[in-house]
Amino acid sequence: MSKTPIPAPPMTMAQLRKRLDETLANGHQPKDLVLRITLRDTALIKRSAVFADDDIRFVDGVMHVLGIPTIVGQVGETSIAAAEPADS
Repeated sequence: MSKTPIPAPPMTMAQLRKRLDETLANGHQPKDLVLRITLRDTALIKRSAVFADDDIRFVDGVMHVLGIPTIVGQVGETSIAAAEPADS
């Protein structure tokens, strides 16, 4: 009988901050990215000492982390990706 693989633990807020900082340091612009974030991580970011109050903004009902807009929920794991181009 084979064992069921154990899922990786969720990313810590320090790991998420490091990933976001590295992405921005590599020349990506916040407006060209989207952070797809779990409900759990949304709550943790708001409470985490890793993210200062200035790091989180709400604009037109959208949470921005380090200037990166977020899509909250409907994902199993938080990830950062290129934003989809806006319709012209």
